[in-house]
Amino acid sequence: MGATLGCAECHDHKYDPFTTRDFYRFAAFFADLKERPIGAQEETAMPSPEQAARIRQLDEQIAALRRTLATPTPELDADQAAWEESLIADPKEAEKLPAKIARIVKLESAERTDAEREEIAAYYRSDVAPRLAATRDDLADRERRKAEVDRAIPRTLIATSVAPRVIRILPRGNWLDESGPIVTPAVPAFLAPGASEGRRATRLDLARWLVDRDNPLVARVFVNRLSKLAFGQGLVATLDDFGAQGARPTHPELLDWLATEFMDRGWEVKRMLRLMVLSGTYRQSSRADEPTRQRDPYNAWLARQSRFRLDAEMVRDNALAVSGLLVPAIGGPSVRPYQPAGYWSHLNFPRREYESDHGDGLYRRGLYTYWCRTFLHPSLRAFDAPTREECTVERRRSNTPIQALVLLNDPTYVEAARALAERVLREAGPDAASRIDRASRLVLSRPARSEERSLLTALSLKHREQYQADPKAVDELIRVGEHPAPPRVDPAELAAWTSVARVLLNLHETNTRN
Repeated sequence: MGATLGCAECHDHKYDPFTTRDFYRFAAFFADLKERPIGAQEETAMPSPEQAARIRQLDEQIAALRRTLATPTPELDADQAAWEESLIADPKEAEKLPAKIARIVKLESAERTDAEREEIAAYYRSDVAPRLAATRDDLADRERRKAEVDRAIPRTLIATSVAPRVIRILPRGNWLDESGPIVTPAVPAFLAPGASEGRRATRLDLARWLVDRDNPLVARVFVNRLSKLAFGQGLVATLDDFGAQGARPTHPELLDWLATEFMDRGWEVKRMLRLMVLSGTYRQSSRADEPTRQRDPYNAWLARQSRFRLDAEMVRDNALAVSGLLVPAIGGPSVRPYQPAGYWSHLNFPRREYESDHGDGLYRRGLYTYWCRTFLHPSLRAFDAPTREECTVERRRSNTPIQALVLLNDPTYVEAARALAERVLREAGPDAASRIDRASRLVLSRPARSEERSLLTALSLKHREQYQADPKAVDELIRVGEHPAPPRVDPAELAAWTSVARVLLNLHETNTRN
């Protein structure tokens, strides 16, 4: 909603019409969530119909086998008597029994796994009822099969409702003071009320209210964020603040029209984004002549298209894409690209080691990179990705020497440069000019300029001479990353063009949306 309720936890909002009562009534919508106060939340199994049917079948079979083992029979009584007589007749067997009992007691006094519980029970069952050995084996086999099916079932975090907690207004936000009045779920009083028909409002009521046409905020806030994606800035500059302290919209009527269109068209996000990118405003060049700069120096009126550095994930995606290494598959678990050794050495609770993925896992989109909040992947951190320790509506964009060093030396970008060099050598002609033009078109979407062609040709010749004289340096360079070096390619030539590719991947133009 582009609003901040947080400061109303202790007092009425100083600038916007949110009261402390609004804060706690809004929080009460979530008072029925089942959650652990500390630690990882419990995941919910999401079996397919086939998996669910198989689990039910195995449960029925396991229950029947357990009933068989638990039912007394004359044969079991005979086994019991024979076992007791054998202990009397054989002192050595009697000595083994106390040892077994001691181990059982030890295991029972600790936290046991299912396998250990089965072992405890097996001490009795195997000795007392040998005639049921086949039944016990059958039971163990079916329990093993159930465990295999269970491990294959995907799990996810799902909000589960329980009896709602009592929510009180905490005087000055003091959670130790329970003297405040009890409140029930409700939206902020100054906004259009959500209907709950005389009952306790639920999160479904809240969701319906958020997308109700009488709610003046959500559609405007959302299309403003789409505008930020398309133009580098929103029609309201303060994406996270549509309140009294936020910026006024530069185009209020356009914002209203976009919000209305968004609602009228069924809240179709892709349709709205398509509408924006097909507009004449979006298709402008980011270049501007001097009169345009004078009229709109900060491009607040969208006199030209904006120019800004790609987000952290996209910087890496772009390098992988132009090199041909990017794996565009959608979905799946997190992946772990290259990361400096020892980066996690100070990570506690629990201590762990980082192991890079292999194969396709190294080249998935940055969207899938494993996210450790306090130890954010260093390449993402260098390009201003937020740690997610708190909500970040708008990322900052910096331009630092560290970013240049990452693009030059991070194994991901060195490997991408080598793969790009391979692609250029494979797809372009044997002369330097055609290779440079091909590389420029892949990376910059344009042919190289004459001065660029001269500089990069000189660079390729210089580095080829250096690498021809230093085979060890060549070997070290072409072995960076898991992508194998191509056969039948002169290693020194490949290393030299890798240097050219590293320059291109480090250009401001490469990593800037123009």
